[in-house]
Amino acid sequence: MTNEATILDRFLFRLIAVLVASLYVSELGSIHSIFERLLTKAFYYEFGVTLIIGLTVSELIYRINDLLSRKYPLHDHTAMRILLQIVFGLVIPAIAVFLMAAFYFGVNGINIFKTDYLVFVFPLVIILLILLNLLYILVPYFVHAYRLQKESKLRMDLTSLSSALNTGGNVIKVLDGASVLHIDGNEIQLAYIVEGKVLVKMLDKGELLTDYTLDELESMLPAQQFFRINRKLIASKDSCISYKACSYGKLEVEIIPVPPVPAIVSQLKAKVFKEWIGSNA
Repeated sequence: MTNEATILDRFLFRLIAVLVASLYVSELGSIHSIFERLLTKAFYYEFGVTLIIGLTVSELIYRINDLLSRKYPLHDHTAMRILLQIVFGLVIPAIAVFLMAAFYFGVNGINIFKTDYLVFVFPLVIILLILLNLLYILVPYFVHAYRLQKESKLRMDLTSLSSALNTGGNVIKVLDGASVLHIDGNEIQLAYIVEGKVLVKMLDKGELLTDYTLDELESMLPAQQFFRINRKLIASKDSCISYKACSYGKLEVEIIPVPPVPAIVSQLKAKVFKEWIGSNA
């Protein structure tokens, strides 16, 4: 898998993320509100140091992960990649954070081992480092999978369009979730209106939404193969199994698959339907 460009590759995003994390870490355990702390020099000194440490480590992990992704892709060298990620992406950055924090405390005349840093702050740092490593590893894979899915749908769309054009069929645009597909009209079994929406029923793709009106579909589909049963239903000849007379000269058509609307042909269209169903396509 090639390296997928993601939002994590943008320095501005990483900077904003580190700013938020640094603010949280610098305020951890403080007995004063952040609004009070904003008025003190100590806040900016502590926050600035935390930000420098956080940004340094974040960039270190980013570069390490980029190098490991190129040399040891997770899907090709799973065990080696996990081991190297733990050593270079977690252990070494954690040691670097500790040494920089110890240096900061030492400059201020404080022994880090006599503070609560190792008890409260450092475990949080480890958790943040683990999450950072997981983000750098997993996000590109999710992006890659998403792009493959979009490309697959696009290929299916183009294949359907090409097939329809090559066979002389009518190309019908339908919606499959957030995707737009172009299908061969001959693949449609039924088209009907449900709750004001026009849906087409297909053998292999199920029920799909379309932007066309039923009148537009009637004009697009071949009259030899499709019949406008009534104002809410169009059926293919293959889906019409049988019919029988009902009240006032109407016809009740047995259709498979069963449509969600009545399959009743009016008295005015009954003769035309009989001729259509009895004709050879």
